[in-house]
Amino acid sequence: MRARARGHALPLALGLVSVGVLALVVLHDHGNTVAARVRLTHAADAAAYSGAVVQARALNLLAYINRTQVAHQIALAHVATLASWTQFGQNEAARFRRGNPPGMLIAMLYGPAHAMAYASAVRVQGVAGALDRFADAHARHDALVHDVLARAAQAVLQDLPRTRQQAMRTVLHANYPEWPRPALGAAVQRDRLALAFTDDRWPGFVRLYSGRRGGAFRPMVLRATDRYAFLGPRKGLALNPWPVSYRCPTLRHQLRRIGGTSLTRRGTWESVDTQSHHALRSNKYIGCYYREYAMGWGKVRNSGQQAADEALPHAPADFSRQSFWRWVQENAGWDLLNGHNNPLAYVYATQQRQRWQGRGMAAYAEVPLDRAAQPAGFEIVLRQPAELLPALSNGGATHAQGRYAYAGLEPGEHVTVTSAAETYFVRPRPREDGRDEIATLFRPYWQAHLVAARSDGRRGRSTHDASKGSPSEFRRGVADAAGDADVR
Repeated sequence: MRARARGHALPLALGLVSVGVLALVVLHDHGNTVAARVRLTHAADAAAYSGAVVQARALNLLAYINRTQVAHQIALAHVATLASWTQFGQNEAARFRRGNPPGMLIAMLYGPAHAMAYASAVRVQGVAGALDRFADAHARHDALVHDVLARAAQAVLQDLPRTRQQAMRTVLHANYPEWPRPALGAAVQRDRLALAFTDDRWPGFVRLYSGRRGGAFRPMVLRATDRYAFLGPRKGLALNPWPVSYRCPTLRHQLRRIGGTSLTRRGTWESVDTQSHHALRSNKYIGCYYREYAMGWGKVRNSGQQAADEALPHAPADFSRQSFWRWVQENAGWDLLNGHNNPLAYVYATQQRQRWQGRGMAAYAEVPLDRAAQPAGFEIVLRQPAELLPALSNGGATHAQGRYAYAGLEPGEHVTVTSAAETYFVRPRPREDGRDEIATLFRPYWQAHLVAARSDGRRGRSTHDASKGSPSEFRRGVADAAGDADVR
């Protein structure tokens, strides 16, 4: 009986060993699937964060470009003002040498300070080629505004979708160096990862606006120039202390200094500087009036803006052959008694104005108000084919089939994870007034972070595509991402 009972435990032992081996194989395959999903989740998060960082850097670059544009506009305003001042000084020096009006008369009527300022214009006459250098500086600033900064902003907006995709694919390739670069297209390849955008809120997040009219750029430039007194109104009025004419005993001789720098509608800078001695006169025909003696003038204006200048009369160089008041009545129609400007000096400045070529303010990038409340976020879907899983069934080993076969992933299915990130605007410190600040491209306060996915898929969840190659939501997302190349 003992001899016949030997070997009965061997089938049971072999069965237990087979069940153990089968369990180890299934556990190995499931473990590889879980590890692949975890690795894929980390790679997707790294890629999404990298894409959001690319967006943040692009927005901060646009903010620096906008601020640089403002700085160049301030420089253009200074160049135009310096040019008009230089021309003003040259004309004033010529008048001082001619003695029209004499420097001693200015000193007697208005004091030695005005006479010394009048005489100091002679030093400006020796600055050779100053106006040409200012014109060259204006042209170089205008070229930088339009040919460098404006084109750089347009290139950033146009290339950002492609740059973002390249950065994300580079990060994925660094996480999976053993495989080819991830695919980005409608066709899902079985030998590599596939990347798609399922919710991209970047299109339309940044737009280009004209810098000439409307928008925020022009008011910001004007607020910036208000900080410089050199660019502000240049007005002064001096009166002699004693009466001049018995017909008008309350009136006095006047020395008027008028000037200013302004921004035209086309976004170009204009600067005008005039100074005139207005001598009080009277006759039996028109009574009391002011005879203007132009002392200095200068003007810089874009050559394409001449509509207002064409209505001005052509003033003669001197009035030795005709009366000033009669010429005004016949040609100009100025108010010779109640005026507060230097009309004759302005006519001279217009006739000798510096004609510069300028293209005005360039277009600038800004976040629309309807998009400023929402960050520039996106969601990506990263898919790994089942053929790339390191399962024993893919390595040539065989295991149980049928009821006991591994049911994790079959050929043609994928491990799919979803990740989301966004670029948002936040100040490094709160405002002193405690108010919130809307997102803008005039301050480089853009940052990036990961966020929870908002789509139906959950981040890190393994899915099985039962269609096995049929058009799916993932494929449509890939096609949309491949065609997203332009941003308005």
